[in-house]
Amino acid sequence: MRLFVAIEAPAEWRRALAEARRALPEPVARSLRFVEPYLAHVTLRFIGEVPDEHAPEVLRNALERAIAPFEIPLHLGRAGTFGAPARTSVAWLGVEGDLEALRALATRLGEAVDAALGIEGDGRPLSPHLTLARVRPQATPEECRAVAAAVAALPAPDPHPFIAQQAVVVRSHLGPAGPRYEVLSHHGHLGNGPD
Repeated sequence: MRLFVAIEAPAEWRRALAEARRALPEPVARSLRFVEPYLAHVTLRFIGEVPDEHAPEVLRNALERAIAPFEIPLHLGRAGTFGAPARTSVAWLGVEGDLEALRALATRLGEAVDAALGIEGDGRPLSPHLTLARVRPQATPEECRAVAAAVAALPAPDPHPFIAQQAVVVRSHLGPAGPRYEVLSHHGHLGNGPD
């Protein structure tokens, strides 16, 4: 099973993704595979394929111990892309706010994931964002540069402040119609405690 840990995006952030999608010119949009806004999330730790059917239960127990209730103020930032302009691979909306607290949370849960599943993270620093689209593999360098320029020219979205209070373990089901996400457990939220 394919797993990751994330913060689910609020409805306002999903609407901002849809608005950014509509604002891109049609020739640029043809070079992109858009992510459906209802799938939007801020990935805290991508785990990947885990063969053990008990992994979700092991993760749930480890994260219950590792993640105390939290409140992290976040808001949307400007759009951007990953990769040099001629090799742009992903278009996104930035996530800003208390990134120090968000990175500390990601570190704690990453350590818990590694210990629980006996794996090691990729060591890349957290780059909080909402994925808007992925560039189609057949896009030419010129098309990639056009995507990077168009995304950079998007107006900054309204910030839509949001207080993150829970992380979720998600199972990703990949299929020809695109991914389907299944939330397996909630962690860190105030009130009733984890699932």
